[in-house]
Amino acid sequence: MKKMALVLLTTFAFAQAHAQENKDLVLEGERWLAKFTAYVCDDGNTQVATPEEIAAKNIQFTTASADYSLDNILLKATFVEDGATCSYSSLLLADNAAWTAKLVQSNAYATTGSSTCAVGKAFLDNLLSFNAYKYLHGRVAVYVPVADAGKLCSSDKVGLHLQVTGRVK
Repeated sequence: MKKMALVLLTTFAFAQAHAQENKDLVLEGERWLAKFTAYVCDDGNTQVATPEEIAAKNIQFTTASADYSLDNILLKATFVEDGATCSYSSLLLADNAAWTAKLVQSNAYATTGSSTCAVGKAFLDNLLSFNAYKYLHGRVAVYVPVADAGKLCSSDKVGLHLQVTGRVK
């Protein structure tokens, strides 16, 4: 009987952990909503093509949100890996005095097909690990290092442009 209870507890714990792995991260106190609109240069306005590394992995940044303080950011994206569509969510901590954003936590899982999504997650984690950002009156650009940034912007980075769309009701 004890073995049966142990097996059931282990199975339940595994199932619960697996269920958590297949969910997007949640931002507690979410207040401001935004959507990805374009890739931009340092000025935050000049739009450019999708960086080659990002296009090759078919990464599509989708939405972002922030809490009331604007210190905590939830950024979401999708990508394709091993023929599967993967969902990626990341929590970033913004230092508003230094104008930097640092990756705190991320998660990726397959929404269609079967993949661990590990390669794309590692790429995005590296891309978002620590970056400069610029607040542009209802818009934000998070600057990420990409190999072809010099060709696109005459700079060492390209910005992910996010437009505020409203407030959580």
